[in-house]
Amino acid sequence: MEILFEHHNKLFYQLQDCPSIVLGRRGSGKTSYLKTVYFDDSYDNIVELNTASALENVIEAINKFSGGPVFVESVAEIWDKVIFIGFISQVKEKLENGGIAKKFSKDYLAKIGVETETIDGVFWKLTKIIAESAKNTEHGVISEILINLHNVSLEKTKTAVYEEFKSLGKTSIILLDSLDDFKLHLEKVGRSIQGLLKYVGASNKPNSLFDVRFCLPSELYHSFLSISSNPNKDFKRTILLQWISSELIMIAGHRLNLFLNLYEYQNFNNQNPIDKEGAQKILKKILPPKIKNYLGVFEDPIAYILRHTQLLPRHLIMILNSIYKTNKRHRKSSELLFTEDGIREGIAEVEPRIVDENFNAYSPVYPKAKIVCERCIPELHNKFSLGDLERIFRQQGKSAMESDDFFEFKSMLIEIGAIGRVIRETELYVQGEFEYTVPHKLVTGTDDLLCIHPLFSRIFSAKVRDHKPVYPYGSVIMDKDYRMGN
Repeated sequence: MEILFEHHNKLFYQLQDCPSIVLGRRGSGKTSYLKTVYFDDSYDNIVELNTASALENVIEAINKFSGGPVFVESVAEIWDKVIFIGFISQVKEKLENGGIAKKFSKDYLAKIGVETETIDGVFWKLTKIIAESAKNTEHGVISEILINLHNVSLEKTKTAVYEEFKSLGKTSIILLDSLDDFKLHLEKVGRSIQGLLKYVGASNKPNSLFDVRFCLPSELYHSFLSISSNPNKDFKRTILLQWISSELIMIAGHRLNLFLNLYEYQNFNNQNPIDKEGAQKILKKILPPKIKNYLGVFEDPIAYILRHTQLLPRHLIMILNSIYKTNKRHRKSSELLFTEDGIREGIAEVEPRIVDENFNAYSPVYPKAKIVCERCIPELHNKFSLGDLERIFRQQGKSAMESDDFFEFKSMLIEIGAIGRVIRETELYVQGEFEYTVPHKLVTGTDDLLCIHPLFSRIFSAKVRDHKPVYPYGSVIMDKDYRMGN
């Protein structure tokens, strides 16, 4: 994975600030950024925890059997205990032989019966311990459950491990990857996540035994904010994976350069694309100078490709792979050159998969999104007014949504990136701003004109006005960095 990873971007540099939460959309590279610790030599001990196992087994037991009040502080403390137990079960053999830390760790794990378990086995056994403790307490309250986890022995073990790693200068990190579906509609899951967010938000301090890095899908960001007991604290050490076009081009240029070197395309005079100019130079060697789109308008091929993404690495890689395969089917020689037909067909073939993945990512929040787009977008132009959208809602959207709430209808289309706000119009194109390029919700006014994203426009047969394509802001290399602090 390291050889494919592109280091020369703002997001990679932000990892040096030791974020506790990596937030990003599906396809933004959350898992890759989570696991950069395997090749950046920052940590001596890396422990990956199974997020689903932890949620389903450990905290489920607390919620199921606790008859007393459940406070977020108590749930966060349970997370603290459970994650530390999982940590020492994985690193105990790395502790000094004959040292206090190793003795305490093995004795404690033996006491609770998880000394020889995998990480999933540890969680499963802890579930049984917590559930049994909850049933045997008078009220089943969490404070009593914690006592039954042998708190005194646990704290002594934690202190001993901390002192040993500190004296040896060893650093450690816990990794928790994202889930496809957190099932946030379930109250017991919400309480568990609330405690986990509090625990993660309090992590990564200078005197911590280990750092914590937790991936969350930004499609559900607003839901996590509403669950959090204190968003300012819980999300204070967060990195948001938002990409700009030049960074995506560098990823593409880096991978193309590896490909050219691997298959010895000597005529390309390969170089290492360490900046956007170098990356563009490599890509332009395989792209035509101009491409005529389906409207008959000529465009820059890099901009044409990028405007059919939502500025996510996976989208760009999927499109370029599809273009390569399409060209390979058509060309008769071994030349590595992308034709206009190959680019148009390659994008058209992969667009449905990109859009379906987008619908799947938002399905926990907007399960009706696809059917709404199927019914409503064919009735809209690629540029339209709020009144047009209200009319289509009354005619098609209301029944598709099974809701009378127009604001929810509009918010859904904006959040999934199907529609955006027109910010500029020229003789050749319409430029739109979409929510994936802002650090907050995209708010539109009654006088704003709206537009349909190119990914959704062709698939759902939107009407095109004046033969002008929509250019999402950020699709052109010359667009400014839209992210906060720039």
